[in-house]
Amino acid sequence: MKQLFFSITALIISINSLFAQKSADAEKIINDLFYLFTNNAISSNFKLTISEKNNINSQTYNGSFFLKGNKFMIDMNEMKVWYDGKTQWAYSQQNNEVTITEPTAEELINTNPITFLSAYKNKFSAQFCKKSYSELYCIEMFPKAKNESILKVELKVNRTTGDPVSLEINEKNGSTSLLTLINFKKNIKINDDFFVFQPSKYNDVYINDLR
Repeated sequence: MKQLFFSITALIISINSLFAQKSADAEKIINDLFYLFTNNAISSNFKLTISEKNNINSQTYNGSFFLKGNKFMIDMNEMKVWYDGKTQWAYSQQNNEVTITEPTAEELINTNPITFLSAYKNKFSAQFCKKSYSELYCIEMFPKAKNESILKVELKVNRTTGDPVSLEINEKNGSTSLLTLINFKKNIKINDDFFVFQPSKYNDVYINDLR
C-alpha cells in the first residue's frame, strides 16, 4: 500500500517539478497538468507493477483512485483508504476492520498526494527523454540530492488530451515501479462525503479508532 501511495504521489510531484523546463511547449504541458491535478476532481483505474532488481520477483496490483483537492480515496481488493482532509480511514477487507487516524503533517507526506507535492516540489529536476514518441510526451525526472533512494522517474503524457499515461520509478537498489493509468477522467463530480468511510455499508465492521 505504501508503494502505491508513493507511485501516485510521485506522479503529481513529477508534474509540479517540471516547472524548471524552459521550453514554451513544455511549460504549457506542465501548466495544464498542474492545473488539472490541483483544481479538478479526477479519477482513474490503475495497474501498478513492482519489480525487484533484474525483475527477479514482481507483484501487480489493480485498483482505482480519486482525488479532489486535499481529499483522496484509493480502492483496491486488499484495502480501501479514504481521507477527507483531516481524518483517514483504512479498511481491510480480510479482517473486516477499519482503522481511523488523524495523520500528522509528516505522516501525510507518505500518504496524501497534495502534502507530498508541497513538501518535495523543488527536489527534482527534469528534462525531455532522448527517445521521442509520436503520441506521447516523455519527461525524465532526476532527484537533486544524492542521498535520495530514487534514481530516475519517467512520466508519459498523452499529446492530444494532455492526460498522464504512466509513471515509472527506478530506484537505486534496482527495483522498479510502473504505474499505468487506465480510463483517466477529469472534471468529474464527487461529493465530499465520498471521501468519508460509511460504516453502514460494511456489516459488523470492527472500528479501530486511534484518534
